[in-house]
Amino acid sequence: MTRFVVLKMYSSRVAFWVVMVIGQTQNCFAQYQPDPLRYESQITAFEEQDFIDPPPNDAILLVGSSSIRFWNNSAADLSPLTSINRGFGGSVMNDVIYYFDRIIAKYNPRAIVLYEGDNDLAWGLTPTTILAQFDKLISMIKASLPQARVYVLSVKPSISRSNLWGKAKIVNQGFSDRSAVDEQITHIDVDNYMMQRSGEVREDIFVSDGLHLNLTGYKIWSEVVRSSLTINESPYENLSMGTNFYKITSQLISDCVKVEIKNNEPSWFGLSFKLIDSALILDNFRQRDNQAQVCTDELQVWQSQTNSVISAQFNTDKLFIRGELDKYSLSTEFSATRNPLTESNDSFVFDRITVSPSN
Repeated sequence: MTRFVVLKMYSSRVAFWVVMVIGQTQNCFAQYQPDPLRYESQITAFEEQDFIDPPPNDAILLVGSSSIRFWNNSAADLSPLTSINRGFGGSVMNDVIYYFDRIIAKYNPRAIVLYEGDNDLAWGLTPTTILAQFDKLISMIKASLPQARVYVLSVKPSISRSNLWGKAKIVNQGFSDRSAVDEQITHIDVDNYMMQRSGEVREDIFVSDGLHLNLTGYKIWSEVVRSSLTINESPYENLSMGTNFYKITSQLISDCVKVEIKNNEPSWFGLSFKLIDSALILDNFRQRDNQAQVCTDELQVWQSQTNSVISAQFNTDKLFIRGELDKYSLSTEFSATRNPLTESNDSFVFDRITVSPSN
């Protein structure tokens, strides 16, 4: 039988928990976690801030360690989505669990963007422990906020913690596995965009400590998060985030598209395309309950008598390359003859892309 022994120990600077797991084989190991009470003053400061300036209800809550805390431009980067930043540097998954009522539930968020696991590994916690704590946190969210969507960011690679990257990849795979079987969880694999083609971590995205992101790193971070949130979260704002091409993720995303199928009433969707070689692959879509205030993009669909899609055409006259000012018109087509679904893993491949400046 396995026995768990929990001790609270103190050093000269910090209190931490020691969790010892003792098995029948007499093999044992210790995992060290900092005492959540070290953040009591920080959580109290958040509460005082909320009293002075009450945050919005039903927003997107950003919570986690220093990568969230130091995301100083998070509100502007995610605008017009409504977000609340409650990052507290150095935190681990267990800290979020401990302060759940005061750091998550009280805000009644419609969605939660979470970054934890990085410091957990640095404290010596195993991927198994981290993922078990993530599962516990998800259970707490579902019990208190059953409609909330969770976007969990990958543990990012870094120079200073390169020795932990193998374990970080196990944690990230665990996040991905859970996302695949739970529609309320989305795994944002930001780590893929922080690596060189050689597989080494980029060295130009960190400040001098080799751990925390610099402006270049946060440009990657913010674009990956924004592109992941657009389709699912913009309908709740009753407005459009526009039509944008994200160079970092190679995605063209329109959060409000009028879809017209012959003999059917028009409907509105958010669509995401992935640019691969010279084609746009439809990789995500979600129906909107209503049209946004500005919604001019169109997708015309032609079907066979058996309702299979023969062809489709997507048009926009308000395409922006993210971070640039020029506006473009774009048109692209899907043809089941040129790009049959059976030859593209059932993906809709749009080609014959034309782009021109738009007024």
